[in-house]
Amino acid sequence: MKKAILLSGVVLVFSTAIAWCQTTIDASEYQARRSRLMEKAADGIVLLHSFSARKRWDEAGFHQDPNFSYFTGMNNLYGAILAVDGNVKQSWLFVLVPPENLKAQMSDLKGAASVFVEPGHQSESDLRIDHILPWDEFVDFVESRRKSNPKLVLYLDEGGDGSGAPRISNPAGLLPIENRYLLWSTAIKEKWPDANIGKATPFTNEIRAVKSPGEIAAMKKAADYSVAGFWSAAALIKPGRTQRQIEAAAIQGGMLAGADGVSMWPVVRTGAGFPFFEKFYDFHSGNRVMRAGETITIDVGFDSGPYKGDLGRTFPVSGHFSAEQREVLNLLNGAYQAGLRVIRDGTTSEELIRACTQYVQEHQQNLKTDLEVQAVKKLLEPSTYVMYTHGTEMVEIFSPKVLHLGNTLAFAPEFDIGDQRFYIEDVVLVTRDGYEFINPPLPYSPNDLEAAMVRDKHH
Repeated sequence: MKKAILLSGVVLVFSTAIAWCQTTIDASEYQARRSRLMEKAADGIVLLHSFSARKRWDEAGFHQDPNFSYFTGMNNLYGAILAVDGNVKQSWLFVLVPPENLKAQMSDLKGAASVFVEPGHQSESDLRIDHILPWDEFVDFVESRRKSNPKLVLYLDEGGDGSGAPRISNPAGLLPIENRYLLWSTAIKEKWPDANIGKATPFTNEIRAVKSPGEIAAMKKAADYSVAGFWSAAALIKPGRTQRQIEAAAIQGGMLAGADGVSMWPVVRTGAGFPFFEKFYDFHSGNRVMRAGETITIDVGFDSGPYKGDLGRTFPVSGHFSAEQREVLNLLNGAYQAGLRVIRDGTTSEELIRACTQYVQEHQQNLKTDLEVQAVKKLLEPSTYVMYTHGTEMVEIFSPKVLHLGNTLAFAPEFDIGDQRFYIEDVVLVTRDGYEFINPPLPYSPNDLEAAMVRDKHH
């Protein structure tokens, strides 16, 4: 997604690969994804709506609906509905046909980067979608399909774990105003109140969770951008600076490295009184001034096309960990790596957490300070070990019960003790016999983290 999207488009000549990386994912892969979705929804039609509002002023670029993007490869397509019919094993794409005078405004956006698609055989051939029609024909299509099969299920996307869409945005009795997925569902139910409505999310999540080689390559590129932003932020750590200033350094580093945008606004945390979800609500959450003696956690992610990065570590604000901070971080590192060692195809989240907590139980006897004792309590709590599949959304499945070959897992244990914070996060690819890192290696040990801070401040 290289440009902001307005109500405009172009007459199209399609390529067979998506625009953000011409050699990464071919149109045939999107066709295969739709075929898998048809198998999952054999008794109905999955209806996925593209985004139909331009980017906001404060966004780095237009962000397509993740499921629509995943099953079409069209990251800029505006005003469209994908109907994946598992009952007859065909796909329909219903597209907004704009006035001719709007098309010229975005004449440089062609192929899979296009904002609008021309209905007809050429587009169908290029996108490998069975039917591409004006979206004014969508209602007639649904009514015709329901007439031919009265038991047909209409499967709707609910947004999944990663959408962040609010479930409550109005008092009872009023229609929702914030959650576009609820609005889409409401529109379908109002038009066809007697329709059989199903949930598409279990199908789409299962398919999206297993990454192809092209997706893995894109995620590794996103991780490269994220590491650049991470080290840019780490180099600016200093008592007296604000968390917001560290966030700005991360943004600069990631974007200068070539990122398409931020996967999430950087999460920089120091001191007490900043619960994880506070950042989603408090406008001034990043204004806190950092103090010597505190730890600082940095969590960053940058985009490569629609694919996300996500990684982080803990640093000392003053440049040096105290003796008890070092002990706590070493214990966290040991528990974390014990969890990594059990990851493979078929590992359950319970097994992963058990490996972490067992390590803590076996290494708690030599810890003496109050901070260390409190850390043991935190590290024995299963809720400390956050994990979720990761890809075209920051959070796809939270949290996966069983890890499968091809899953990309963000593993991020984190806890607070008073005004001290401790955290690690990497994204790993689950392999048959273990795992491999998606992100480049980052230091774990207190010594290595301190040395990296010194190194980066001199570059």
